[in-house]
Amino acid sequence: MEREEFSEILSEKLKDFGISLSLSQEEMFYKYLENLILWNRKVNLTSIEKEEEIILKHFIDSLTCSLALREEKIEKVIDVGTGAGFPGIPLKIIFPSWKLTLLESQKKKIEFLNELVYILKLQDVEIIWDRAENLAKNENYRENFDLVLARGVAKPNIVLEYTIPFVKIDKIFLAQTGEKNFSEWEKVVKISEILGAKWDKTIRFKLDDWNRILIIFRKIRNTPKNYPRRPGIPEKRPLNSDRIL
Repeated sequence: MEREEFSEILSEKLKDFGISLSLSQEEMFYKYLENLILWNRKVNLTSIEKEEEIILKHFIDSLTCSLALREEKIEKVIDVGTGAGFPGIPLKIIFPSWKLTLLESQKKKIEFLNELVYILKLQDVEIIWDRAENLAKNENYRENFDLVLARGVAKPNIVLEYTIPFVKIDKIFLAQTGEKNFSEWEKVVKISEILGAKWDKTIRFKLDDWNRILIIFRKIRNTPKNYPRRPGIPEKRPLNSDRIL
């Protein structure tokens, strides 16, 4: 895809959400696209391979998180299970003052992220090769973030156990979902409360013909020290309303 066509598609779709990019930001996204496609030939970063779909389902979808952040004061952000950098890096491009931590457990994806951050010349980005269950026990990271992100990582009850421990009191975890999976999030309200958060707000919008939903979970008290449980346990024995350990 030529640079001009890319810019036209990206800017046109962002207009619907009141988001505009500078020329340098557009250039960063174009380099992101080029490197993602290049790396995806040797490392499984994303199942989405068509350029227009990457723009819509990775770049635009990540940037729509900003719809939930307009009344929030954000300085420190962690993207849990970031994969190829979504949604953390697209948001960092439009919010350059953020201090961003990218957490990923797969080494090959870490290698991609390191190269991408270097190519895009992003500042204040920390890339960590670890699991959420480990890092959330570290006092330098636990309850230390204004915004926690996690897109497409696991089922809602597992994601909450990974993410809520990182959130500062009165700050937020932002979940992204669609209409099809919304009911699964409704089922985990009690689990979020056990972990110290409450369902605060829901934002619905359309991304082309794709129904998208943002859910804000706000931290209202400290997460009990036994969460998250040790690595692997959240997946093997996911929390549910009848079994809170």
